[in-house]
Amino acid sequence: MAFADDLLKDAHHLAKRGGRNPRQSSLRRAVSTAYYAVFHLLISDFVAAWPVPEQRARLGRMFEHRKMTATVVDLADKHNPTPVETKLRFLVSTFTQLQKDRNEADYNVARIWTRTDATQTLDLADELFSLWREIRKDKAARNHLMSMLARSK
Repeated sequence: MAFADDLLKDAHHLAKRGGRNPRQSSLRRAVSTAYYAVFHLLISDFVAAWPVPEQRARLGRMFEHRKMTATVVDLADKHNPTPVETKLRFLVSTFTQLQKDRNEADYNVARIWTRTDATQTLDLADELFSLWREIRKDKAARNHLMSMLARSK
């Protein structure tokens, strides 16, 4: 996961550039890079466990941004989600917000980003990194990664 970690560090570096007058390009790239850090964190974790090493790069390219945000967490009991299922719901909703922020940063040239805006997005990415590392080995989390690759519903 070194690449994902490096991306997140780069995002923080970009957000801090420029002193009191940060450039829009730095803030926008920070937001976009934070999203891609989480995107690659999830993908690399799934791909690293794939049993056929020569297929891993191809498998990683099969993840689609929209499918990843459109997945629904399968709950064993809809009225009583487990702690991991609750965390997965948060992960999905926050990942979706990061993707919206990235689209806004990359494509809405009318929006003026502040360092506070960018920092809030980076805080979400930091939170997802911690959260994922906490739950990543749980069966429900692993199954959710599979559903992000190919929605079954």
